[in-house]
Amino acid sequence: MRLKLSLALLASVFAFGTNAQQQQSVAGCNDKTVHAQLVSIDQSLEQQAFILVQFKLMSMPSGAYVPVEVAMEQGKMYQINFIANKNYQQYTFTILDRDRKRIVDKKVKQKDGLNNQYTESFAAPYTGNFIIVLTQKVKGQDEACGGFSVLKAENDHLPAKSKK
Repeated sequence: MRLKLSLALLASVFAFGTNAQQQQSVAGCNDKTVHAQLVSIDQSLEQQAFILVQFKLMSMPSGAYVPVEVAMEQGKMYQINFIANKNYQQYTFTILDRDRKRIVDKKVKQKDGLNNQYTESFAAPYTGNFIIVLTQKVKGQDEACGGFSVLKAENDHLPAKSKK
């Protein structure tokens, strides 16, 4: 089963290609809750010397792989955020490198008691494009809004946490 999912994921990514213009775009969406959660996370990170480089709300078909291409610089620290629909059953977050190797592969199920927010700290091992593949399954819905953002540290490392 895992092999079938892996092959389906790779086939999906190859079908979309690495060029952003060749990728099938998903429609935008307007979910005030998802938007507010993503803005809150991003603003918190901006106060810690991160710069917003990508922000999108996407209408994601339930269970479908949604690839997002992100250009990154070697050695720079990034915070990548994903907000799933509050009624999700499960979601996945995968980062693929230029060789289609999984650098990060996270699967979250609602029964695990985790919330609908996922944040990944990521230092780019090379300058170039990475593909972030997102999915979410929402019971009883063909599509659901999901939020995605990428912030880059102003410095080459994570800033020190502010003292309270």
